[in-house]
Amino acid sequence: MSLSFEEMNILGNLTNDSFGRGSTNHFDFKNRQGEATYNSGRPDGYTMGGTGQNSSVATKVAFAGNVMHITSLAIINLGSIGMQHKEIASAENELNQHIKAYLSWIKKEFKKKENAGRALKVKPVKNSETTDIDMINHYASTRRAYVKRTICFEIS
Repeated sequence: MSLSFEEMNILGNLTNDSFGRGSTNHFDFKNRQGEATYNSGRPDGYTMGGTGQNSSVATKVAFAGNVMHITSLAIINLGSIGMQHKEIASAENELNQHIKAYLSWIKKEFKKKENAGRALKVKPVKNSETTDIDMINHYASTRRAYVKRTICFEIS
């Protein structure tokens, strides 16, 4: 079952960060159940980015038909050449956790009665996971780089 126009509009409003909130994540890696969550300590349940908070990761969503592309971006220090593969793998793992938590937040908000009132079903698109690494300055000792992780999900 595909989404109706109203449901797609709700999904677009949930993922829109143009006005009122930032696209940066404020990720709590440690909650009571050991699950990945966004700002689990907030009493109002507002879990996406807020004002005046620092974060090193940004997550965005793009839609192409019934496919949702979730992209998470971080700036990391690669360090020495011998350590760069370990740093990239660590960044990929962290970005995967951000994407997973962001997707669960979208599902939770979509299911609320005031939104769509039904469960959002998504499944990962096979072989859609990509990681892009762009060096900022090759000559600096820290060797800073953008690491961008994208995972595509089919919406039903």
